[in-house]
Amino acid sequence: MKNSGMHIAFSLGLILIGLLLFSTCFNPFAPTQAESRFLAPILSQKDANDSTAASNVLANFKYAYENNDIDVYENCLDDDFVFIYTDQDQFGGIEIVEVPRDGISGDLYRTSRLFDIFDEIRLDTWIPIPRDPEPETHPDHPGEIWQVWTVNFHLSLRDIDGNYNYAQYEANGWAIFKLRRSTDEQMRIRIWDDQSIAE
Repeated sequence: MKNSGMHIAFSLGLILIGLLLFSTCFNPFAPTQAESRFLAPILSQKDANDSTAASNVLANFKYAYENNDIDVYENCLDDDFVFIYTDQDQFGGIEIVEVPRDGISGDLYRTSRLFDIFDEIRLDTWIPIPRDPEPETHPDHPGEIWQVWTVNFHLSLRDIDGNYNYAQYEANGWAIFKLRRSTDEQMRIRIWDDQSIAE
């Protein structure tokens, strides 16, 4: 009887140890591989290497979109940020539109609304490609070196909970990002020239 009790206790002990070891290595409710939008964001935008800092900004930008994080998004933008896109009206007229960072019609306000409307924002394709920097002799920004990156992307937006009629949109194409050091020495996006195609 004593041996039987010890055997049961020993078996339960082994089962408990096995469960503890198993639970530290496997979570049946977790995905097998974490998707980018669940990973910790904020890479240093103050890295001493301009190219690394610019790459980090674009990674933070992607994180902000996929996590509806307006604070991280705002930190990616220079105070003099401008968003540029081409608008075609119903009569076929083409207009280049420049949107400033701030204000009721500014990019921060628009992006905040975008984050409110769409529950799921995905950048399944996001391929940043560095270009030659614009030198400090450039007439548009004398004395400053600007990093230039082209990004190939596919963006999808979905209103999953139906608060906005289950709206969903997609856009893909290319965007040109020009980045510079802000007054606090962090690299930020000065110009986002969007060349995407809405679907």
